[in-house]
Amino acid sequence: MDQIHHFLHRHPLILTEEKEEVNDEVVCSGCRKGLPGPMYGCSDCKFYLHKSCAELPREILNFFHPCPLVLKIKVCRCNACFGNIDGFSYSCLSCEFNMHLNCALRPTVKSEGQDLVHHFIHWHPLTLVDQMKDLEVRCRICEKLCSGSSNSSSYGCQECNFFLHNSCMINIPRQINHFFHPSCPLILLTTPFFSCEGCNEDGSGLAFHCRKCDFHLDVKCALLPTVESKGADKIQYYAHHHPLALRERMEFGSEVRCRACRETCLGPCFVCERCGFFLHVPCAVEFPQEIHHPFHPLHPLALSTISSDSDDDDDDTFECPACGGTGDRFMVVYRCAKCDFNLHTDCAKPKLTPFLLKYGGHPHFLTFFDKTRNQFMCDICGKEAQSCFFRCVVCEFNIHLYCFPSAPKTIKHKCHLHSLTLTVSPFEFELNTPEDADNSDNEFYCDACEEKRIKVESVYYCEECRFIAEIRCVMSELLPYLTLSEDRSTVDGRAISKVEENSTIEAAIAELNNEIAVFSAKAKPLEVEIEKLKAMLRALEDELKPIKRRLESLETDHFLYTWELNYNMKNKYPTEASTSEAETADLS
Repeated sequence: MDQIHHFLHRHPLILTEEKEEVNDEVVCSGCRKGLPGPMYGCSDCKFYLHKSCAELPREILNFFHPCPLVLKIKVCRCNACFGNIDGFSYSCLSCEFNMHLNCALRPTVKSEGQDLVHHFIHWHPLTLVDQMKDLEVRCRICEKLCSGSSNSSSYGCQECNFFLHNSCMINIPRQINHFFHPSCPLILLTTPFFSCEGCNEDGSGLAFHCRKCDFHLDVKCALLPTVESKGADKIQYYAHHHPLALRERMEFGSEVRCRACRETCLGPCFVCERCGFFLHVPCAVEFPQEIHHPFHPLHPLALSTISSDSDDDDDDTFECPACGGTGDRFMVVYRCAKCDFNLHTDCAKPKLTPFLLKYGGHPHFLTFFDKTRNQFMCDICGKEAQSCFFRCVVCEFNIHLYCFPSAPKTIKHKCHLHSLTLTVSPFEFELNTPEDADNSDNEFYCDACEEKRIKVESVYYCEECRFIAEIRCVMSELLPYLTLSEDRSTVDGRAISKVEENSTIEAAIAELNNEIAVFSAKAKPLEVEIEKLKAMLRALEDELKPIKRRLESLETDHFLYTWELNYNMKNKYPTEASTSEAETADLS
C-alpha cells in the first residue's frame, strides 16, 4: 500500500488509484475540484488530495513578493488578483500575503529587450507604452500624468489600467523604514482594502505594510518629501506621525502655537489638521533629528513627541529636567524613550561658554540659567532659585550666582551712582503688610531694568537711595569674579594653568576608563546569565500555557457536570418520578 506523509495533514495519506471508496460529492481538499483518477487520502479525516496536488512544492519564490511563499489551505483574499481564496494558497507567514495557486505558479513571460518587464509592483507583465498623447493616465506612484512627458518613458498594464513612469518604477523601494512607524520596517504590498495611517483615507492597491502592527501607509504618504525639500506643499516630518501640509498664513485671530517653540503661529507653518499640530517652518528646519547632549550623556536624544512612542494615554504631561517647566504629550521635545527623558527644544540649545563654571568639589560643569519656568532649591543657601543661577542637570545640583564664595558682596555698576551691596529680598518698604512677604501675587520690580523680579532672591541694593538691582542687571561686574573656581588654584594660591587642568582631567578620564572596564567585566557574565534565565522562563511559560488551557477546560467540565448532577438531584426526571409512583401503587 503506497502512502506518504504530507506537510498539510498530520496523518499518513494512502494512494488510491480509483475513486471506488470515496463518495462522489467529496472534492480535493486543496483545489476544491472533483477526484477522478489517482489520489491520496485520509479516510478518517475525509482529507483528500489529487496526486498532482500532493506533489506541489511546499515553498516557492515569486517575483511579486520578497519572502518565500509556503503552500497552505486557507480562506483568504489573493493579493495579486484580489479574488477570494478557498483552498490552496501560497502564503507568506510573516507578511499576511496570499496568492492563488494559479497566480503564484503563473509562468513568467520572457521579455524582448526593454519592451516587456516583470516588476514586483504589479502582478501582470508591464509593457512599454508609447507617449499616450491621446490617453490621460496617471502614474500609480507619483500620481502625475504619464502622457506628455518627453523625459520619462512609461510602462503599463492595459488589462488593469495600471501605469507607471519608468523612473518611478526603478526608484521605488520594496522595503522602507519610516518616521510614521519607526518601530518596524514596512514592506510594499498590493492590498485589497486598507486604511492609510498617514492621511486616514481608505485605499486599495499599493501600500507599505507592517503585519505585526496592522499598519498601512499608502505610497503617496510613504514617499512624501522631507523638510529639507524646498518648495514642497506637504512633507513627512520625523517628529510627527502624519503628513504636514504647508500653510502660508494663519487666519486672523487664530491663537494656535508652534509645538516646538510654543510661540504663536503667525507666518508660514506646517499643519496636521488631524491632530491640531502646528509647526513654524523655521522651527521645522532648525532642529536636527538627533543630538547628543550633556544634560543626558548616556544616550542620544531624538526629536519626537511623547505620544509617538508611548501607549500610556494617562501620561498627558512631562517635566523638563533642565528648566522644570511642563508640556503636553504632543509637544515636540528632544526625547530619550528608554529613560523617559524629555528636554524642551529651547533648553537643548547650546549655552554660551562663559556661563559654564565649576564649583568646589562638584565634578561637572555647571550651566548658567538666566531664568527657569519652575523653582529649584539652592544647595548652598537652601533658598529658592529661579533666575541667574548655575545648575548641573545630571546631578540636580543648584547654586545661586551670589552663593559662589568668590562672588563679591559689594560692587560698583554703571546703573547706579553708589556702591551696591548684596542684600536679602524683599524689603520692608516694599511690603504693605508683613504678610505680603509670603504673598506670591504681589509684584516686585528691579530699578535698573524696570522689569518684574523674583522677590525671594537676593539683590544688589543701595540703602541710601533704596535702589534695587537684580542679579542679571549687574552680571557684567560679577562674571570676572567667577571665571576662576575654587578648585582652579593650588593650596598656596597659585592659579592652575590650562595645561595642568587638562592633565588632571586626562588622569580622571583614565581612572574612569579603568573603573568602566572593571564593572563592564563584572556586568557581562551577569547579563549572559540573565538572558539564559529569561530564555528558561519563556520556555517554562510556553510549557505552562497548554497545561493551563487544559486545566481551565477540566475545571469548566467539572463545574458543569457538578451543576448537572445537583440539578438532577433536586429535579428528578419525569420517567424516574412516574416509575417511583407505579412501584408505590403496586405495593399498595
